[in-house]
Amino acid sequence: MNFIESVCSCFSENELLKAPDFKAVLLGDTAGYFECVKSIAHYTEEEIALSVKNGGVIIRGEGLYVKKYCAGDLVVCGKIKSLERV
Repeated sequence: MNFIESVCSCFSENELLKAPDFKAVLLGDTAGYFECVKSIAHYTEEEIALSVKNGGVIIRGEGLYVKKYCAGDLVVCGKIKSLERV
């Protein structure tokens, strides 16, 4: 299973088809763009936890850092290894 397939496996088909609580766009494994982020709940170089509508998202990787966070839009850079919906 490649990286994109592993990310998609975190979400059920129903979650992918309904109006999203948030939107995530991954650029390879080196950056991610997230929309509709309420807040950053936890932030280290290995893990960034985001609060989004109806739950949260945990981004895990190496050398992670927030490049931009403004008006609910967030850009994370670094080596992204996994995303988990919580």
